[in-house]
Amino acid sequence: MSRYIYADNAYDTVNAVEAAVTSIKTRLDNNPTDWCVVKPMINPKTISTSSGDIVGYEIGKPLTDTQINALNSSDNLYNVFSVYDGDNFTEVLETNVSQKVKEMRTKYAKWLSLDKYYDSQVEEGADLITHNVTNEDMSSYV
Repeated sequence: MSRYIYADNAYDTVNAVEAAVTSIKTRLDNNPTDWCVVKPMINPKTISTSSGDIVGYEIGKPLTDTQINALNSSDNLYNVFSVYDGDNFTEVLETNVSQKVKEMRTKYAKWLSLDKYYDSQVEEGADLITHNVTNEDMSSYV
């Protein structure tokens, strides 16, 4: 019996893989907290040092998916960091948050190879058989 591997999960049928692809595509469009955390930088404090002033911030609570998706064009600053790799951006203007979130989404989608699935029924020692996802266009994510 074939088993299919997609996004680090095993499925018994291609139909199950395709359902997973559709589900993950929906999450990629709507759930940025799957791959990143966005926190507001709040309560700026100026610290005077011998070499000049430094502005420090408190970091607020993480934003929800809905809050991240609603960010638009204020002058607020945010910390944006990846859950899966070392990307960590501070003092990101709200107008640039969505760009950082999309960059991290691409890395996340590539990391999981979301445009491919694998047939695990091969002889021992042989490479997995790779199939391209065909039921959804994943090219804009990877």
